[in-house]
Amino acid sequence: MMASTPLFQPDFAAQDHPLQILSALGLKARKKSNELGFPSRQDEDWRLTTLTPATDHPFAKAPEATVASEGWTLPDAITITFVNDRFIGGVAANDLPPGVTMTALSSAAHSHPQLIENHLGRLAGFDDQPFVALNTAQGLEGAIIHLAPGANLDRPINIVYTTTGDDIVTYPRTLIIAEEGANATVVETFAGDGRNLICPVTEVAVGPAASLKHTRLIELGAEGSCIGSVSAAVERNAAYRLNSACLGGSLARTDIHVGLNGEGADTTLDGLTLVEGKDQGATHVVVEHRVPNCTSTQRFRSVLDGRSKAVFTGRIIVAEDAQQTDARQSSRSLLRSPDAVAHNNPQLEIYADDVRCTHGSTVGQLDPESLFYLRARGIDRLTAEGLLTLAFASEVLEGIPVEAVKSRLEDQVMAQLGPETVR
Repeated sequence: MMASTPLFQPDFAAQDHPLQILSALGLKARKKSNELGFPSRQDEDWRLTTLTPATDHPFAKAPEATVASEGWTLPDAITITFVNDRFIGGVAANDLPPGVTMTALSSAAHSHPQLIENHLGRLAGFDDQPFVALNTAQGLEGAIIHLAPGANLDRPINIVYTTTGDDIVTYPRTLIIAEEGANATVVETFAGDGRNLICPVTEVAVGPAASLKHTRLIELGAEGSCIGSVSAAVERNAAYRLNSACLGGSLARTDIHVGLNGEGADTTLDGLTLVEGKDQGATHVVVEHRVPNCTSTQRFRSVLDGRSKAVFTGRIIVAEDAQQTDARQSSRSLLRSPDAVAHNNPQLEIYADDVRCTHGSTVGQLDPESLFYLRARGIDRLTAEGLLTLAFASEVLEGIPVEAVKSRLEDQVMAQLGPETVR
């Protein structure tokens, strides 16, 4: 427990779920959330995270539904939108491609109860995850995406969660199921425009020989916070690619857990965190190689300004029977200020003897020789620093599968790296 009583006191009012399994899941989560409370510095996984931006405000759920505000939309995408945990709009079922289901969880409880019973809450365990328990204890509203066997989408799916207003907390929940041989790209955005808290949970099931490309964006206001998780299971000969980007906010933390469950499974995890001022950015990754002949690649980059802090913890677990594992991890942090602090913590747990597991971690500043090279060719210092920083970030941005998202993030990176951020 924390030393002092936090101002944020979650509302655990009973939820009226039409499915008995959801009522039971919510009740179990409420009990566990009360038991766990908020983590403290004594918890190893949270010792480098200062939770005061999330706990020192009287956050409450929005009292009524709101309309969607004008904002950036993804061209040529199939979009579903939520504002303050309320479903605002999406594509009609008869306008979706064959084999694709996309709707709000509240609607799916009536129209697709078996999907929810079979998948929701199966991957995102909360026995030792306080914020997953907190999310599961709430109304479980969000999006469910189901791709039938062999479904192949040539347009991205766009899930937008907006949190608006001060002292508002939201609990977005996403369930993505790609059945055998399915292929899709999903973009998931969490946007906040005030002093608010977003606690999202995403569960991803990638069936045999399926391919899912998942881009996850966190875009917060200066006083916004986001503490969320992604839990994925990847089956035989399936591929799961996650590109994550976090820009802005006083506190942004993401916990990622991927289990490789079938031979030939592959996952690629790329992430970019930009922090400035006194902001915090944290990413905690666990990849479990549970069976032989699986591959995983991790590339995470952090750019820090001011007195900000970034934390990356990457844990690779190779089970005793998981021979022929190929696991690679790279974490690099770029300090643009002498007062910024980066913590990179690679971890390996290997119980098999025929594996190839590597990790590399660096923390440093801009290369003075590269900076001199650009300055010698007439480029001013601020522009040169921005170009070198963008090149550093592009190591992970280049892997984003949707060109419009990639271009927009590059523009945002350059905007955030303007003269006002140079110390």
